[in-house]
Amino acid sequence: MPESSRTIHPEATNVEIWPGPEGYPWADTGIRLWTREALLRQVGPDELLCTWTTGGFTEPYEGNFTMIARSRDGGHTWSPAGEFRHPTRGLFTTELFTPASGEVHAFLQTYASGAWMCQLHSYRAVSHDGGETWDGPHSIPGGIQNVWVNRGIIHSSGRWILPVSWAELIGPEWAEPSVGRAPAPGQVGTRALSQVELPYGSDTGLRYQAACAWADRNHRYVCGVLLSDDGGESFRLRGYLKGGIHGWLIEPRVVELSDGRVAMLIRSQRDGRLWRSESDDAGETWQPPERTEIPNPAAKVNLLRAHDGRIFLLHNPVPLEEGTPRGRNPLSLWVSDDDMRTWRAQVDLVSDANPRANLNYPDGILDEERGELCFVWEDTVRVYLMRVPMEIA
Repeated sequence: MPESSRTIHPEATNVEIWPGPEGYPWADTGIRLWTREALLRQVGPDELLCTWTTGGFTEPYEGNFTMIARSRDGGHTWSPAGEFRHPTRGLFTTELFTPASGEVHAFLQTYASGAWMCQLHSYRAVSHDGGETWDGPHSIPGGIQNVWVNRGIIHSSGRWILPVSWAELIGPEWAEPSVGRAPAPGQVGTRALSQVELPYGSDTGLRYQAACAWADRNHRYVCGVLLSDDGGESFRLRGYLKGGIHGWLIEPRVVELSDGRVAMLIRSQRDGRLWRSESDDAGETWQPPERTEIPNPAAKVNLLRAHDGRIFLLHNPVPLEEGTPRGRNPLSLWVSDDDMRTWRAQVDLVSDANPRANLNYPDGILDEERGELCFVWEDTVRVYLMRVPMEIA
C-alpha cells in the first residue's frame, strides 16, 4: 500500500530516516527490503542515537544485523554510526538503555533461524561516549541467558528495572526441525524423541515456517524483570509471569506509578488484549498477570511517563478477532492521568486505508523541554521519525 494511503495527524510531523531518498543500499542484490523495530534514545544535548534491524527476509534469520545512526541536530539529519553484526548468527538489538548522558547499554540477542526465538544468546555492549565506541558485547553479568531484554526504567529508588521475556520448552519435541536426517535420533533413557525432518536442501522460507510451528507447539513464553542495584555491574532475574490464552506473554513494558509501584503491560498472542501485572516492591515480586481491556493485535507497545505523572501509551489499539485478519493499524497515542486506570485521550497518529497495514513498534523519548514525544516507528520497510506535542489531546 503506497504511503499516499496514509493519514498523519495534523499536529504531528513525520519524516523518513531510513532508507531515505537513496533507497536500500543492497536493493539490486535480491535481498528483501525488510526493516524491523527501530529504537531511539537521546545521548546528549540535541544528540540522538537510532538503531534498527535489517538483513534477510524476516526475523529471526541468520542474515539479521542492526544498523546504527546518529543525529547531532535533534533528528533533522542523520549519519551512519556503524553496525552490530555477528559473523555466523542473526543479531537483533532490543534495548538501548541510557542511565546517564552519553552512557548507552545496548542489549543484543543472537540466534539461528532454525529454532525461531527459543535458543537466544543474550549480550550487552556498553558505550560511555554516546555510541561513538563500544565495549563488548559481553554476557549480561549474573548468569542471564536466553532472554529478550525490553525497554528499562530507573526507579525512584535508583534501581534499574529492565523487563524481559523468554521461551520455555514444555512440549515433547526437544530438538528443532532438521534439514535432512539428523546425525543421531533423539533419546531420553529408553524413550525415543520425535523430530520434524525437512527435505534435504529446503529453502530458508520452509525452514522458517517449520521453526515457527515447532516453537509454537512446544514452548510457552513468560515474562520477568532484570534488576540491578549497582549501576549495571550485576543483574538478577525476578518475576515469573505466565498466562495468556495461548501461553504467550512476551515483550513487556514497565512504568513507575505515582506511589512507587511498578506496572507492566504485556503483549499476548491471538487474544486481542494487553495483559497487566504490578509490583509494590520495585520489581522483586509481581502479581499474577490479568487481561486488560486495552485492545492489541499481538504487537509491542511503548510506555513513557512525564514528571507530572502523565503516562503516554503508544500502541496499535486494534482488537484481534478470530477469523478477521487485521494489521497493526492505526498507530495511536493514549494518555492517562490516573496511573492507567483510565485513558482520558485516545488519538490516532497514523492510519492507513488498508486495514492489514503494519504501522509497527513505536519507540522513543519524552522531550519535556520541547513539550513533545519524539519517537521512531516502521512499516516493515522504512523507519520514520515522528514528533507529537504532549498536549495533542
